[in-house]
Amino acid sequence: MENQIYENDFISLQLRNGVLYGKYKVNVINLAIAQDATIFRMQITGGKKIPAIADISSVKHVDKEARIFFSSKEAGKDLLALAVVLNNPVTRMMGNFFVKFYRPEYPFRFFTNSTEATEWIVSFTD
Repeated sequence: MENQIYENDFISLQLRNGVLYGKYKVNVINLAIAQDATIFRMQITGGKKIPAIADISSVKHVDKEARIFFSSKEAGKDLLALAVVLNNPVTRMMGNFFVKFYRPEYPFRFFTNSTEATEWIVSFTD
């Protein structure tokens, strides 16, 4: 499973060194895409808790229903920790709102580049 790339219409995932790296391939995430990407991720992790990095730098908007879904226990049950890479100021503002009002139950941080995200997330690997 390590180093294989898994893709669907919305996201590309790769497991490297015990970390699941995901990159969204869409610029808008709605509830259906959020659910599909989460199910896809859980199929790859087999439900095992794992640290992950989600690169949403190409995403311009995450709708309210998707944000609420992403914050649910069900959506995060296989996440040990999550680093989110973004570079859009509007997405960052929405993300800060998300964290303030829909606090996930796992460690969660925003980063502007994947190097910093990786440096933080590796502390959650075995």
